[in-house]
Amino acid sequence: MQNVIKIVAIVTIISNFLLADTVLIKGEREQSDIDYMPSNDVNDTVEIPQDPTPFSKQAEYMSREEQLEYDRQYNEKFFEPWTLSNMGLSEGEKKWQFMFAKRRMYRRDGTKIPKKWFKQEIENSNFKAYESINRDGIVIKHSDLKLYPTDEEFYYNVHKPGEGFPFDYNQNSSVYINTPIHISHYSKDKKWAFVKTAFAFGWIKLENIAFVTPQFKEKFQTDRFAITTTDNLKLIDDGKEISLIKLGTIFPMNVETNEYFVALKDEKGYAYMKRVIPQDVNLIVKKPIKFNQFNIAYIGKQLIGEPYGWGGKLQTRDCSTFTRDFFAPFGIYLPRNSKQQAESGDYLSLKGMSKEEKKETILRYGKPCRSLLVLPGHVTIYLGEKSGQPIIMHDYWGVRLKDGTKRVLGRSVITTTEIGKELPDVKEKSMLINTIKGLVNF
Repeated sequence: MQNVIKIVAIVTIISNFLLADTVLIKGEREQSDIDYMPSNDVNDTVEIPQDPTPFSKQAEYMSREEQLEYDRQYNEKFFEPWTLSNMGLSEGEKKWQFMFAKRRMYRRDGTKIPKKWFKQEIENSNFKAYESINRDGIVIKHSDLKLYPTDEEFYYNVHKPGEGFPFDYNQNSSVYINTPIHISHYSKDKKWAFVKTAFAFGWIKLENIAFVTPQFKEKFQTDRFAITTTDNLKLIDDGKEISLIKLGTIFPMNVETNEYFVALKDEKGYAYMKRVIPQDVNLIVKKPIKFNQFNIAYIGKQLIGEPYGWGGKLQTRDCSTFTRDFFAPFGIYLPRNSKQQAESGDYLSLKGMSKEEKKETILRYGKPCRSLLVLPGHVTIYLGEKSGQPIIMHDYWGVRLKDGTKRVLGRSVITTTEIGKELPDVKEKSMLINTIKGLVNF
């Protein structure tokens, strides 16, 4: 009986301890319509093991000094919003999204969106109050960054391939918890804030952000940070789930005590820091992790197979979010979109080369697991060579066919640069190898 009492007492103590802190546990992304999209295979996805481990053996280790310099630059860019005195956007930049009001846009069900709706959303955007807040803040929950201050979706012609779900043009990007932001102003309905992150700007729900004081910034912006290395974690506070945590999420840490911290919001709307207790190993580690065979394979395997989500829609990733999150644990910062990522390293143009010349150049100059291949609207990671072919890892929507439709893969995959070449109706001109424009090395 005494042993039972002791066990109960120990469990109670542990439970109370966990309730006093925020707990990081293994979890799953919430299932949604995005999990029921078409997900076809082609020869590449069947014949090439969907596991980056074999290719990680081709990667050359990065020196510690090189990684630390990349990581220093990463942290500098990540906290850039807290150095701003204003949003720094031109008139065209801050209102570029209004162009959609002049186009024919549709709901997911195919009904046309009336011009009146766009007029209301533009009015709710309240740009007469632009920079009236002009304060620093932080994101306290996994969030969507929107073009308009609403959760409403809008699409081009939903009856055409690549113009319906999940290509919601109100979805600009996902933003992870603990992300620094600069706040411009509120929407008229006071439900949204127009903000700038280090990689994008747009609207985030007001309930998902908190103001930061100089004292908070000093404590939060340490010179040591941890990063999640397991995908789709859950953050639990006082027994309640407060956020999904994606791989690549940053947490400040105390290296002496090996403690991690998260930003939460008090009743006055200001951020405060709370300790985070990981439930298991390999959930979160000090950044940057070593660029070695084990870690390359471990991070890559976390990302392969996830459904494609435009702009990170419904807690997933698109091609550029995929590359951002793969490189983040190694301390390499990438901007938001593929065009910007093409300008982030040493760029080698492949323009004007034949298909075979491109392959030869990629195999000769590409760095396995640390190079990007870029093309209009898409970006991939060069993994290495297999049977004389360059192999890539990417979050890919689908293969263009001759009739203009696509054979949808709709997920992150490992393929050649001639994905779908065996299909009799593949559009040769649109194959990846024919549209790749450049190689980017880090």
